Amino acid sequence: MRADLASDPAFRDAESARRWLAERGGPRDLEAADLAAPADFLIAARRLGRRDGLLVLGRAVRDNRAFRRAGTGRRRLGTWDVDSGRLLFRQIVLRPLALRLLLPGLVGASGALLGLPFTQILLCMGAALLARWHTLACTLLALGAVVAGWHTWWFPPLATMTSWYAHVVTDLLWSVTGTAWWARGPAFAFLPWGDRLMLRARGRWTLFATAVDLAAGGQAETAEPFLARCGEVPRRSRPVLDMARALVALQRGELADALARAGAAVDAARTSPPGVRGWCRAQLSQVLLASGRLDDAAAVRDEAMLLLRGRRCRRYARELRVARVAEELAVEPVESSLREIHRLRRAAMRAGDQNLLRLTEICVVQLMLREVDNRAGAALILPSVVEGDDDARTPWHITPDQAANERLLRASVLVEVADTRDQARKDAQAALAIVDAGRRPIAAVAARLLLARADEFDGRHDLALAQAAYALAAVHDARYLIPSARGRKQWERMQLNAYATVLRLAERSQDAVLVAEVVETVRGEVLPDRIGRAELEAHLALDAMTASATAAGTAARADSAPRGPLAGEDLAGAGAPAGPAGLDPVRRPPPVRVAGRRRLPTGTDRPDVIDLDLELCALAGRCWYWSAAAVLDRYHWVVRDPDGRWFQGSCDFGEHSAAALADGALREALPLPLPGEDSASAGARADRGPLGRGAGPDGGKERALLGAAADAFLPPPLVAGLRATSGEVSSLVVSLPAALAHLPVPALPLEPGTDRRVVDVARVLHVPAWSVVGQRRSRPSGPTGPYDLRLAVIAPDGDQDAAARLECPPTARRSLGGPLPKKRLSEALRALDDDRHWLLYLAGHVDAGGNPTRSGLRLAPEGDGHGHLSIAEMLAAADRDGQENPFPLPERVLAVGCASLGHDTVAAGTVRTPTSEWLGFGSALMLAGTEHAICTLFPVYPVRQLKDIAHRLAERLVDGENPADALREVQLAELERWRRTGRGRPFLWQAFVYVGVGV
Repeated sequence: MRADLASDPAFRDAESARRWLAERGGPRDLEAADLAAPADFLIAARRLGRRDGLLVLGRAVRDNRAFRRAGTGRRRLGTWDVDSGRLLFRQIVLRPLALRLLLPGLVGASGALLGLPFTQILLCMGAALLARWHTLACTLLALGAVVAGWHTWWFPPLATMTSWYAHVVTDLLWSVTGTAWWARGPAFAFLPWGDRLMLRARGRWTLFATAVDLAAGGQAETAEPFLARCGEVPRRSRPVLDMARALVALQRGELADALARAGAAVDAARTSPPGVRGWCRAQLSQVLLASGRLDDAAAVRDEAMLLLRGRRCRRYARELRVARVAEELAVEPVESSLREIHRLRRAAMRAGDQNLLRLTEICVVQLMLREVDNRAGAALILPSVVEGDDDARTPWHITPDQAANERLLRASVLVEVADTRDQARKDAQAALAIVDAGRRPIAAVAARLLLARADEFDGRHDLALAQAAYALAAVHDARYLIPSARGRKQWERMQLNAYATVLRLAERSQDAVLVAEVVETVRGEVLPDRIGRAELEAHLALDAMTASATAAGTAARADSAPRGPLAGEDLAGAGAPAGPAGLDPVRRPPPVRVAGRRRLPTGTDRPDVIDLDLELCALAGRCWYWSAAAVLDRYHWVVRDPDGRWFQGSCDFGEHSAAALADGALREALPLPLPGEDSASAGARADRGPLGRGAGPDGGKERALLGAAADAFLPPPLVAGLRATSGEVSSLVVSLPAALAHLPVPALPLEPGTDRRVVDVARVLHVPAWSVVGQRRSRPSGPTGPYDLRLAVIAPDGDQDAAARLECPPTARRSLGGPLPKKRLSEALRALDDDRHWLLYLAGHVDAGGNPTRSGLRLAPEGDGHGHLSIAEMLAAADRDGQENPFPLPERVLAVGCASLGHDTVAAGTVRTPTSEWLGFGSALMLAGTEHAICTLFPVYPVRQLKDIAHRLAERLVDGENPADALREVQLAELERWRRTGRGRPFLWQAFVYVGVGV
């Protein structure tokens, strides 16, 4: 057998590491699996007979050298079969043999010290040697020893029974735990010795140890009765009990309570020994991880590893090391991950820890799948690595979540092969039975998707669609269990498989209504909600604790990037408790019903339902509706015509597809900053492009660019219907995903070779979210008639260049310029709040960050404030019961600025998330009281053309004209001017969109 590539020092580079992963589970591993292990001869002798055992022993002797070379060593990472065979040899041969030789020696030494007769000592040693091996011979030798020394008759039975008991306990420990007691270290050794003695003396040790062990092992329901009966414990060990209660709250899904309890436990452990502090920090990292604070969780875990030192805490430190390796598999270089796995593998071999060995092999398999997609090798390894039979029993040494995840990993590999598909189904069903889908939706989603894939491979598409639909419901339930925007976004990207599966299966059914319901469900529109005061205070307390942990974690790992607080994590005002540490509280909107009924499961009991057909009728009467979702490499669309008929379709959205090329060209022409590009450079690029002054005198480049986008994204039924429009202006309601939020729908051509655009035949209404529109429509509207432009806010952040170019509209009664802090803006709005029948003109920058509720209108900073009027503050202000609203908004708002819709557009080249949060500034305006808003999709620049467009829009809105029609008329005028002269920048008028309660 040739030398293993892993024997090269430290996996030299990424290429050699990937080559090694690609060969894992291949012919070399199969050859190593066929080698006779040293333990095989004993197994054969016990099960087949001594003759067969001797034959196997001969093979084991011949294969010994190759067997050792295939195992883990100082400079190589061995195969699973060889390493587990070596540990098995220790378990059933070396350690029992050493114990069987050690016990007679101890008996002989004890007899010699007691001055027993030599004959009696020899007979006792023989009885100890045969204890629990040959009962009759052992008994006869013990009786002979009693006769040989009658005056010390008590010694032979004592020595024999002690030896028998030692063999029984050792064998039981090995068969249950797979490791020696000295390998993992004593249980709860991190507790002070005096506290353990005191708990035993009071008779509370069993209750205490059981409660903490069950809570840390994911058995919340079983742990609660033990926690309730623990009573008083020593002061230094009290934080351990408090942290156990926090873990139980976390497993019940009560995140706010878990955060508060975990923070209090860590704070109380400050005066405890390092072991207690380290254990509490380790559990706090799990709570932070569940709350979506990934960087803080990693920092706290690193500090816990620094505190958990020495043999007493070895088992807990190793668990943290494994957790860190598993978490960083996706971000660390593959060669670095393999080096760390190799170090853990050697520790497992030295300690004889079978569970640690198994965890390292699972990490290797994950790298095999992630880096080189070596599914054949994984299918060879996983059946023997993952524990668990056909039932759903969980091994004692791993948590239910871990057991379910390992079953799902094995099922994901076995499901694609017909011969192993039944085993994959059993694993997926076992995972569903192990976890509570309501509290652990991640495993439930993965299991449902695997069952759907199995049914799809077998041709049972109806069953597959049912399983995928339940997975989709679980996906949307899970996003409301994750309290941070960052954590929820990562969850969505992990679960793109759920969306892709259900859309693929629904499209195969050729049922347009079902596809429409799926698309609306996939959109995952959410409503913002105010965070509770208790959860806010818990996060604020944890912020201070994790600050020191971040520094400690960075110092402990100098080779990694520095860890710090999440960017942009500032607090809202004192009266608006929302959004600390990137927190983005949301509440689930009602599900959507299409064509009068709902087919998909809702996941939770929701009596209220949004009837999409009725909402469309209320929004725009007889109208066209276009909704879409971009999932992975597919673009799915649905269209409803004015007669209520639904159509569906999809196209490739992969890297080199026509749609992706058209989208890339459109992004190049728009002032959307590319990676490494500032806003000024993006504006200059757009100004030179086909949607700016570089379109040429005939506008041919502009039409060609937008024509390609129309061919790629405009659904054919919609195009055909709008082409046939004549006479009365149609209404088009648009609901696009984040991947297409920059698409200038009114400017898209309808017919190749002509310049007939969407705006020529239809008014376009953008829907931020049906839940947002429905919630705003439920409030009473004001009087009708002309409006008064009572306030114009110009460049409130103090941008002097923008203030000079964006002049105040002449019809404005009052103008406010920057720098304008929130307090002055609030005073100005409150002074005009005698009624809501007026127009607010906003001209400034809108920032859309990673946390949608923190995006907002950029103002001048005031004190320690962040200088934004954000959705969090606007909602908190609008929801004040019986108190004065500090930011009262009128019925109409014209927001002229950079991407004033506040939608964080998905960057080109990134993984396309299908959902459109729409928790930006445009939605904030509606939720805070505005009925009609005109915003911009992408950045615009303070030039004369923009000022003219904004002033004309303001004039029409003041005259009381319907905002959607007012916007269309202005855009038609700009389009006609472009057709006549070829002058100006088309992307400026194409940026404006209408959102509101409709026409």
